[in-house]
Amino acid sequence: MKPFLVKKLRIKEWDEAVSGLWLAENEEWVLLRRLYDYRPDGYVLVAKSYIESDTKSRSEAQTARVLKLKGIDNAVPEGFMFGNVVQMFQCIQQQYQLFQFQDEEDSSFCGQLRDYDETGFRINSLSPRAELDLDYDLWFRFNELVTIDFENDYLASLALLWQDKARRKWKINQRIQSN
Repeated sequence: MKPFLVKKLRIKEWDEAVSGLWLAENEEWVLLRRLYDYRPDGYVLVAKSYIESDTKSRSEAQTARVLKLKGIDNAVPEGFMFGNVVQMFQCIQQQYQLFQFQDEEDSSFCGQLRDYDETGFRINSLSPRAELDLDYDLWFRFNELVTIDFENDYLASLALLWQDKARRKWKINQRIQSN
């Protein structure tokens, strides 16, 4: 049986730790079910190269017990597979539409993969107002990614707003064209 562990990961030069229910890991990444107190909200991949320490205290043991009592699953999300960053982005995007990531400077970005080369990538950026920027021109380096979040409430809410705005825009365009 797979261990039921809650971990608190301290990230180099970040003030806040990343807490979550350990699901899986490979050589480069740790996959956690992100936790806020006793409440899971989505998943987070954490780059091992940025982990400063890995805490398993009484507090984490108690949280693990509560999650187990609640019947929270510690399975890897269906369809998720480790791979290189592009493969993971594509998998996440196909399954959940959006991902969010943080870089070394703790800056956060949300969107979908647009294009990439051997060292970095660009995204179609989705703003906090659910406005998609298809011309977002900032390049990100793979080796500067610290976390990748997916399937959380914030991203699901943004996706709903984005879809609703697209539907409304389509209806307005249809009315204009029919007049």
